Amino acid sequence: KEQTFNKSEKQEDVRSGNIAASKSLADVVRTSLGPRGMDKMIQDPKGEVLITNDGATILKQMEVVHPTAKMLVEISKAQDIEAGDGTTSVVVIAGALLSACEVLLEKGIHPTTISEGFQVALDKALTILDDIKKPVNLEDKEALRTCVVTSLSSKVVSQNSDILAPFAVDAVLKVIDPAVEYNVDLNNIKVVRKKGGTIDDSELVDGLIFTNNKIAHKAGGPTKIEKPKIALIQFCLSSPKTDVENNIVVHDYNAMDRILKEERRYIASLVKQIEKSGANVVMIQKSILRDAVNDLSLHFLAKKGIMVIKDIERDEVEFISKTIGAIPVAHIDHLTPEKLGQAESIKEESLSDDSKIVRITGVKSNKTVSVLIRGSNNLVVDEAERSFHDALCVVRSLVKNRGIIPGGGAPEIEISQKLAEYSRTLSGLDSLVVRAFADALEVIPYTLAENAGLNPIYVVTELRNRHIKGEKESGINVKKGICDNMITENVIQPALVTQSALSLATECVRMILKIDDLVLTR
Repeated sequence: KEQTFNKSEKQEDVRSGNIAASKSLADVVRTSLGPRGMDKMIQDPKGEVLITNDGATILKQMEVVHPTAKMLVEISKAQDIEAGDGTTSVVVIAGALLSACEVLLEKGIHPTTISEGFQVALDKALTILDDIKKPVNLEDKEALRTCVVTSLSSKVVSQNSDILAPFAVDAVLKVIDPAVEYNVDLNNIKVVRKKGGTIDDSELVDGLIFTNNKIAHKAGGPTKIEKPKIALIQFCLSSPKTDVENNIVVHDYNAMDRILKEERRYIASLVKQIEKSGANVVMIQKSILRDAVNDLSLHFLAKKGIMVIKDIERDEVEFISKTIGAIPVAHIDHLTPEKLGQAESIKEESLSDDSKIVRITGVKSNKTVSVLIRGSNNLVVDEAERSFHDALCVVRSLVKNRGIIPGGGAPEIEISQKLAEYSRTLSGLDSLVVRAFADALEVIPYTLAENAGLNPIYVVTELRNRHIKGEKESGINVKKGICDNMITENVIQPALVTQSALSLATECVRMILKIDDLVLTR
């Protein structure tokens, strides 16, 4: 007798295929969770190497083909945008929830029932999280710093966290008014990177720093000016050209002289107008069509004692104008004294390895700040920059949702234990599903212990007992290899990180559960 192809069999295959693909992705990043997590080395097709243990970065670099596994990459991206930290945790939790789903599906529970049960569990979990949360005052820089150090502890640059953490806290508090603002625009914090030196040489600068935009030295212009008046111009100081290719045919020397004279006159009149406006520093935006400056204009500007900083990138213009209060000028006729920016001083400095940076200090604006990140090689600088971005995001999370919770797996075990109690009060299948959700959350402390080389079963059991006794703040102290009070050990994290990780993971798993078929279109 031929076997008839059962429809529900196909649905089960699609579902188990989806779950297997997503779980395998979660297992890839699982080893990089926590302070003792391992790093991944990623090599792209060009042969460039990247070393990181930031979940979002790892998943972004991986070529994920399976459509369901791509959803996990998306939630890790969403977590990166929302909270900035916990990008690994969110994928690990989603993987654990999917494992729980597999068991429930084998018991013959309908996917929709599981999906609704998970929503019930999530709502309850977020309520429990609110009970654990302690309010934080943004004036209390020490608490903010501790949160940042916890976030940096799993990164390559963890030994430099005593330098990067205060930078992150000071930078964010400088660009917002904590009393009224509940979000931080990270575009107001410019992270500038420069290879050379060590991470200890990084600094927070109240003003602007340029690492690639050198001051033009060719004609011997000034390299240091006190109380500069800065013009930010978007037109070129060179002879005009047509937009299309053109050739000028010259028959005799007189015509050639006339062309050169005309060019000198044209550039001289531009320089005179710049001088008339009172500007003594000119920042010139990079131009694709023609040279932004030529030797002649540099010579004239140097004669008038005007400093030139060239090759300003287009996307930096907004930040610069916000910082020094200059209005970008697109045509020479619009250059007037009120469009100039001001600062206390502008100077070129040599760093320890003879490379040069331009530093503008004493700016009026108190809504922007620059951070210079140094490092011995590109890999270190890259990772330091990514870690610093995470650090900024941690402070931003605290500005958005002003609550802190203990770290080290404490909130997950607490939620797991309270959910298990709650599941006993429910009737029907919900009770089973909520219980499965509760057990799945233990994956975080389990993985933390496993990555730290402890005995995970012993550690998680010990934690469970402590939480049942009411020690809400007990978590895993990875450094000492014991269970400990996380608040006294200064392992704390923003509530928003766990809150958004749980919400995103549950949302993603519910979506995956609802899928029963994969249709390919051409």
